[in-house]
Order: sequence, then C-alpha cells, then structure tokens
Amino acid sequence: MKKRTKSVLKYLLEFLVVAFGVFLGIYINEWQKENNLNSEKEKSINYIKKEIAQNREQLQTAIEYHKFIAQELDSISEHLTMEDFYKTYLQNNKFQYNQIKGWRGIYVARVEQTAFESAKLSGIIKEYDFKDLQNITKIYNIQDTYNNFGISLTNRMLNTNSSSKVVDIYIVIQLITTDLLSYEQELLEEIDKFL
Repeated sequence: MKKRTKSVLKYLLEFLVVAFGVFLGIYINEWQKENNLNSEKEKSINYIKKEIAQNREQLQTAIEYHKFIAQELDSISEHLTMEDFYKTYLQNNKFQYNQIKGWRGIYVARVEQTAFESAKLSGIIKEYDFKDLQNITKIYNIQDTYNNFGISLTNRMLNTNSSSKVVDIYIVIQLITTDLLSYEQELLEEIDKFL
C-alpha cells in the first residue's frame, strides 16, 4: 500500500511539474506576444506621428503660398471691371493666372498616408488607444477631403478651353485661396492637437 501511495504521489508530483512547465511556457509565450504587439503598436504610432509631422511641414508651406496668392489676387481684382470678368480668358489681356506674382500653380500639399495605410493593412491599428485612433482617423479623413478637393480644382483648371471666361479661372483661384486654404488650416489645427 505504501508503494502504491508513493507511486501515486510520484505521478502526481510529475504531473504538477509538467503542468507547471506547460503553464509557464504558455504564460511566457503570451507575455512575449504582448510585448511584441506593444512594440509593433508603438513603432506604428511613431511612424504615423512622423508622417503627420512631415505633412504638417507641407501644409505650412501651402498655407503661406495660398495666403500670398490671395493677397496678389485681391490686388489684381481691383483693376478688373465687370466686363473684364466676362471676356474669354484666352483673349483677355488684363488677367492671366500665370502672371500672378509668385504663381507656382495650384500647389496642393503632398500629404502622405503610407504609415496609416500600413497600420490598417497589418491590423495593428485595432490595438491603438481609442482616443488616438479617433484623432488619427480624423486627420486622415480631412486629408482625403483636402486631396480630393485639390484634384477637383486642378481638373477645373485643366478643363479650361477657348470658351472659358476670366471669371471661370478667377473663381478657381479664389477657391484655392479660400476653401482649399480653409481645409489646410483645419488640417493643421487637427495635427497640432494630435502632436
């Protein structure tokens, strides 16, 4: 009987040692996964912050440019009559957008979203703090709207033809210096809140 009790105790002890080893192995594995996940999450957030900071620089340049063009447009418009506005653009001699002092084109800031898209594709974004995720998503949604609006303004400029009026071109440039500028300022404000 003693031998049997020793045998049972021996097997029970071996079982407990093996069970503890398995439990410890699973615990360490989960702990490593958690650490790797946290490390990947932090890396991803840092990439996004770096990307947003670079986008901020692009936006600041665009804002300065669009404010400058707005001032130039105001000074030009003072010399245009109502009749000038309704002349065909190609035949008028008072307003040519490429003769606006400092004109370098529409200049939509090249805001990137590679880090954000990578985070979405990898699935790491689901691990972000909800508040951070809201802020990041808001920034990138405004960026999308900004980019789309910039594309539509570019298309309007490219679609000018021989029947386009001065007012058609003037309105596009005015939209650049008001609405597009407004998107840039809103985006910059959201970026500053986040960073």
